Amino acid sequence: MSNFKKIKSAIVSGALALSTIAAPFTAAANPLTVNAADGDNYAKLLQYSLYFYDANMCGEGVPDNSRLEWRGACHTSDEVNGGYHDAGDHVMFGQPQGYAASTLAWGYYEFSDAYKATGQDAHYKTIADYFCKFFRDATVLNGNTVSKVLIEKGEGGPDHGYWGPPEAQGSRGRMLWTSDGAANITAQYAAALAANYVNFGNPEDLKYAVALYDFAKQHPGSYSCEFYGNKDTSDELGWAACWLYLATKDNKYMGDINNIGTAYWVHCWENVSLGAAILKGEITGDWSAAGYLGDLSGDGYKFIDAWGSARHNGTAQLCSLVAAKHGKADASWAKGQMQYITGDKAYANGQKYCLVVGFKPDASSMPHHRAASGTDSAETDGVPSKYVLVGALCGGPTDANGSYADKRSDYQANEVAVDYNAGFVGAAAGLYHFYKTGTPDAESSIPGVKAGGGSSNQQTQTTQPQETTVTTTATTQGNNNTTQTTTQNPGNNNNTGAGDVVLSGSDMTTGQDNGNAYAEFKPQGAKSATVYIKVNSGDNNVSGGFGTMIGGNWEQKEFNVNVSGGTATAEYEIPSNVGDTVKAMIWWPNGDNASIEKVVLHGASSNSNTQPTTQPTTQPTTQTTTQPTTQPTQPTQTTSQQVQGVTMYGDSNCDGSVDLSDAVMIMQVLANPNKYGLNGTANFHITPQGWANADCKSVGDGVTNSDALAIQQMLLKLVNLPC
Repeated sequence: MSNFKKIKSAIVSGALALSTIAAPFTAAANPLTVNAADGDNYAKLLQYSLYFYDANMCGEGVPDNSRLEWRGACHTSDEVNGGYHDAGDHVMFGQPQGYAASTLAWGYYEFSDAYKATGQDAHYKTIADYFCKFFRDATVLNGNTVSKVLIEKGEGGPDHGYWGPPEAQGSRGRMLWTSDGAANITAQYAAALAANYVNFGNPEDLKYAVALYDFAKQHPGSYSCEFYGNKDTSDELGWAACWLYLATKDNKYMGDINNIGTAYWVHCWENVSLGAAILKGEITGDWSAAGYLGDLSGDGYKFIDAWGSARHNGTAQLCSLVAAKHGKADASWAKGQMQYITGDKAYANGQKYCLVVGFKPDASSMPHHRAASGTDSAETDGVPSKYVLVGALCGGPTDANGSYADKRSDYQANEVAVDYNAGFVGAAAGLYHFYKTGTPDAESSIPGVKAGGGSSNQQTQTTQPQETTVTTTATTQGNNNTTQTTTQNPGNNNNTGAGDVVLSGSDMTTGQDNGNAYAEFKPQGAKSATVYIKVNSGDNNVSGGFGTMIGGNWEQKEFNVNVSGGTATAEYEIPSNVGDTVKAMIWWPNGDNASIEKVVLHGASSNSNTQPTTQPTTQPTTQTTTQPTTQPTQPTQTTSQQVQGVTMYGDSNCDGSVDLSDAVMIMQVLANPNKYGLNGTANFHITPQGWANADCKSVGDGVTNSDALAIQQMLLKLVNLPC
C-alpha cells in the first residue's frame, strides 16, 4: 500500500481545492502559432493529404463516406463492394491496399495527438473504417477459420485500357480469391485490422485480424501479379504479429516478432521490414533490426528509387519521426526533407516543385489519375484537370538531381497511389506532433470538398456504441504510446476542430502539490485538452491524472505517456458535465523533474451536428453509470463470504488509519475496477476487507464516490465516520 499512497495521494487535493483559482481566466486566448511558410503548415498538410483517399474510394458507399463532391458510387456490381482504387486506375490490388491501411494506422497510432489537435481524427476514422470493412467483407469465415480471401478486383491490363471516371466504367470482371497462399496480402489485411482495433477498438476488426493471421501462418506462400510482386512473406508476418501483440498482449505473437530481420530498405508495400523492426523496438526495447534508420540523414533530397521517389521519401520521414519520438532519430531531418516535397527547398538542379496537388497555387496539377482528369486520355497533357485531386502526392523526381515535369502522361513521375500517400500522411502528422505549426483550411474553401465534411460522420457514429464495451481494453493494452485512460471510447473522435485555445502562464494555475506538479484550468466549453509536459530527468515516461468535480463527486482519469526529447503530451476527453475546473497532475516524475508548460483546449468539431448527443450518452454511461453500478454488486457478494465486519470505517487500504490515500483508492476502484477492484491486476488493488471498510457514508448502499468525499470531509473535521 505504501507505493499507492506515495504516488497517488496528491491528486485528491484537487477535490479539496477545485475552487482555489483566485480570479477568472482571461477571456482572450492565443491561437496556435502559424508559420508563414506554407511548407511548415503541417496542420494543413495533414488535412489535405487525407483527401486523396476520398478520391479513391470505391463502391456503393462513396457518396456517404467521401468528402469530395465530384465522387459518386462506382463498380456497384463487384462481388465484394468497397475498398479503394489502387492508383490513377481503378483496380483493387490486395498488397498495396493492406499496406496503405496498416501504414496509415501506424501514423495515427504514433501521432494521434496531431489528428486530434488539427481536427482530422474523424476524417481519418472514416477512411480507416472503410478500408477495414472491405477487408472483413473480403474474408469468408467458417467459424473463426478463413475459407477464402478476395485479393484482387479487376485486372491491371484491361483496366489500364479504360480512361474515364470510375462511375462510368461498369463491371470490371474478375474477382480473384485465394484459399491457399498469398500470405503477403492476407498478413497485410491482418495488420491493418489489428492496427485499427488498437486505434479504435472495433472487436470485429480484431476477430478477423486473428483469423487472417492464422490463415497466413498456415498458408505462407506469396502471390505476385504483373504490377505487384513479392516472394518473402516473413516481413508481413512480423508486421502483423506486432500489431496483434499490441492489440492482445498475447505472447504467441512474439515468435514472429523476434524473427524480424534487419531492415536494409525503406518501409514500403513490398517490404515492411523497417516498420516491423521499429515496432519490435517499441515492444521489446531491441532496435537493432531497424538498421536502415542510420541511412536517414543528410540535407540533400533522399532519393531511394526512380519510381515514386517522393512516396519513398515521405515514408522514410514517417519512419524517422517515429524513431525520433522514441529518442532514436532527429525530427529535423524529416522537416528538411518535407521542404523538398512542398516546394520550399530546391533540388540539386536548382528547381523547386510542390508535389502535393492543391497545396499551393503552383503545386502539381496534372496527376496521372482518371477520375480527376476529365480528359479523353492520359496523353492530353495540355488540358487542365477537371477536378483538383486535393492532397495527392505525385511520384516526384526520377533521379537524385531532381528531374521532374508536371505531365499527366508521365506515370512514373506523376502517378498517385494509395501506398504513395500512406507514409506521407503519417509524416505530416509526425511533423505536426513535433512542431505544432499551421492551421487547417475551412473545408468550404477547398475546391471540390463538401462543406462540413459531407455525411462522413454517419459511419463513425454508427460504430461507436459497439466499440464502447471494448475500447478501454484496446487503449490500455494496445496503444502503449498514448495515454492509457484519456478516453473510454477511442472511437469518439469528432471532438476537435474550430476553437483551439492555448493556455499558459496566467491563463491557468500551476504549481506543486505535495511535490507533484499540477495545472488547474477552466475548460471553456472545450471537448478535449492536450497537456504539454516538460521532463527534466532521464525518465522515459510520465504518469499522472486528470480530475474534475461532477455533481459533488470527484471524477478522475489516469494517463501514462512516453517521453521523447524531454517532452510528453497527455490527452483528456473532457466530460460533457465537467465541473468548473479541470486539474491535471503529474505523479511521476515528481519534484522539479516535470512541469506542465501549456494546455491546448480543442473546441467542438464544426461538422458534428449530432455528436453532442452521442457523447453524453456514451461516455458518462461508461464512466459513471456502468462502473459504479456494477462494481458494488460483485464486491458485496464477495465481502459477505470473506469479511465478518468493518475494522475501521474509511480504511479502504487497510493500513490501520484513514487518510487521503483511502479516498484515492476508492476513486481508483470505481474508475478502473479491472485494475484496482477486488479481482484487479494491480498489486495494490482493494481487498474484501478494504471494500467493507470503504462503505462509510450511507452505510449499506455500496461504495460510491460519496464515500471518498466523506473521507475528505472527515479529514477537514466536517463529519465523523460513518455518516
